[in-house]
Amino acid sequence: MSERACVTLERMATLFESHISLTIAVIVALGGAAQWVAWRAKLPAILPLLTIGFVIGPLLGWIRPDMMVPSGLLYPAISLAVGLILFEGGLTLRIPEVKEIRTVVMRLVTIGALVTWIGGTLAAYLLTDLSLPLSFLFGSLIIVTGPTVIGPLLRIVRPQARVANVLRWEGITIDVLGAMVAVLVFEFVLIGTANEALGQTILLFLEFVLFGTICGVVGGFALTALLRLRAIPDYLINVVALGAVFLVFSVSSALGPESGLLAVVLMGVIVGNSGVPNIHDLLSFKEDLTILFINVLFIALAANIDLPAFVGVLTLSGFSLLAVVMLVLRPLDVFVSTWRTGLRRNEKIYLSWIGPRGIVAASVSSLFAARLEASGFGGAQTLVSLVFLVIVGTVLLNSVTARPLGRLLGVADPDPQGFLILGAHSAARRIAKLLREYDVPVLLADTNWSNVAAARGEGLNAYYGSLLSDRSDDEVRLGGIGRLLALTSNDEANALTALKYAREFGSQDVYQLEPSREASERNRLGGGSRARVLFFRGVPYRELSRLVENGRFVTTEVDEAFDFDELSREYGSEVLPMFVINGKKVRVLVNDGQPPEAGSTVVSLAPKEAAAAA
Repeated sequence: MSERACVTLERMATLFESHISLTIAVIVALGGAAQWVAWRAKLPAILPLLTIGFVIGPLLGWIRPDMMVPSGLLYPAISLAVGLILFEGGLTLRIPEVKEIRTVVMRLVTIGALVTWIGGTLAAYLLTDLSLPLSFLFGSLIIVTGPTVIGPLLRIVRPQARVANVLRWEGITIDVLGAMVAVLVFEFVLIGTANEALGQTILLFLEFVLFGTICGVVGGFALTALLRLRAIPDYLINVVALGAVFLVFSVSSALGPESGLLAVVLMGVIVGNSGVPNIHDLLSFKEDLTILFINVLFIALAANIDLPAFVGVLTLSGFSLLAVVMLVLRPLDVFVSTWRTGLRRNEKIYLSWIGPRGIVAASVSSLFAARLEASGFGGAQTLVSLVFLVIVGTVLLNSVTARPLGRLLGVADPDPQGFLILGAHSAARRIAKLLREYDVPVLLADTNWSNVAAARGEGLNAYYGSLLSDRSDDEVRLGGIGRLLALTSNDEANALTALKYAREFGSQDVYQLEPSREASERNRLGGGSRARVLFFRGVPYRELSRLVENGRFVTTEVDEAFDFDELSREYGSEVLPMFVINGKKVRVLVNDGQPPEAGSTVVSLAPKEAAAAA
C-alpha cells in the first residue's frame, strides 16, 4: 500500500475516533445500504452487514467500537439490543401454530442442542488450539441458529410448509435456550478454578430460570393488562412497551446473570398470544427497531474483530472445524432429533444442511470475550474469530445452496401453483374455496380482523396483517404459493402489494382488480405502477362482489370449437371467465394471456339465473 493511501486511512480513522456521532451515523447508513443490497440480491442481510463491518473495522482500521465507546457502555448497549431482538422474536411465537411440529422442535432444541454442544466442544478441542474450557464455551455458542438469518432464507427458498415451520420455530426457540446454556457455561468457565464451581453453576441456572420466569411473566401480564384496559394512549404505546422491555430485561439480569434473555422472550410470548389491541402497531414498531439494532450490531461486532486473530483461524484446522459443524454435527443433530417423527428422508436431509448461525452467537461471543480477557483468559479473541468463521461459513454456504438443494430434494416447489389472495372479504373467500376444490393451496391476507376470523371459521388459511409490512416477510408462509390475486377495494394497496410480490413471484404471476370506473383520471395509477388486470374482462371490486353475491361458478369443457362468444351466448354477457384448469395446474384467465387449451376446463362466474337456465 502506498504511503499516501496509508496517510489517508490514518486520517479517516482519526476522524471517526474524534467524532463519535459521525461513526454512529455512518454505521446506521451503511446498515441501511446493506439491507437494500441483501433485498436486491435475495440474500440474508447478515452477509453484507458482516462484510461492511469487517472492511471498515479490521481491514481499513477506520472504526473500532471498543476504542471509541467505553466498554462499560458498549456491552450493556449490545445486551439491551439483543434483549429487544429476542422480545420481538417472542412476539411472533404463536403457540397454536407450533402444535403440529412441536415434537420435532422440542427434540431439536434439547437433544439436538446437546449433540451440537458436545460435538462442537470435542471438535474445537481436537482441531484447534482452544483450551478445554474455551472449547466447552465454543460448543455452547454454536447451538443457536436464529430467526434473523432463517427468515430471509425461507423467503428466498419458499420450502414446503412443514420444513419451513420446523426451521422457523427452531430458530426462535433455540435463541433463548442456547443463550442460557452459553451463559451457564461461561460462568462455569470463570469460576472453574474454584472447588464449588459445579454447585455455583447449578445455583446460577436456578437463578436464571427463577428470575427470568418471574420477571418475564410479571412484565408480560402487566403490559398485556395495560394494553387491554387501553390505559395507554395510542401514541405512547410503543414508547411505553419499549421502556417495559428494557426495564424487565435489566431488572431480571440484575437479579440473575443474563436471566433477562429468558424474561424478554417469555414477555413477548405472553403479549403476542394475548390477543391485545394494537398488537399489529406494536409489532411494526419493534420490527423497525430490531432491523436497526441488527444493522448496528452486526457491523459493530464485525468491526471489533481482531484481525490477526481472525486471520489466524483461516487455516486447515479452522475450516476443518467449520466442516465438522456443517457436515457432521448438524446432520447428526437433525437425524437424532427427527427419529420416528414422520418426516421424510428428503426433508431430514434438507434440514441437516440448513443451520446458519446469527446475531445471538455473534453478540454473546463478543460479550464473553471482553470479560474473559479482563479475567486473564488467553485465546478469547481466537474463540470469537472461530465463532464468526462458523457464522460467515454457514450463512454463505446455506444462502448459495438453499434454493437449488430444496428443488433437488423436492422440498421446494419449482412451479408453485398456490395463490396468495389480498383480501379476505366474502368474495375473496368464495374464490379461495373454489380454488381449494381443485387442491390448490390458498392463503388469504387482510387487515380487517372480522374478515380474517370469518375466513378461518370457514376452514381457510388466513393471515391477519398488512402484506406491505416487513413483518409479513417473516410471518407469511409461502410454501407451495407462487401467485398473487389482489382483490381489495383499494387500488393503491392492490398495486403496491403486486409490485412487492412481483419480485417474489415474477411480474407475470401477480394480478389485481381493475380500478373503480368512478375513479378520476387524477387518482388512477399509471400502467407501469400496476399489475396484470384480472380476469378475462376487467372487473372492479364492486362488480366482482356483486357477481359473486348474485352468481355461481360454472365449468365448461374446452374443445377445438370453443370460443368466449359461445360462453357469453350460453350464460349471458355478464359471465366472467376466471380460471383454466388443466390437470393439476390452474391458470388465471386474463385478456392478454394465452387462450385455454383443448381438453382443459374453464371456470367462470355467471349470474344464477343464467347458470340455472344453462
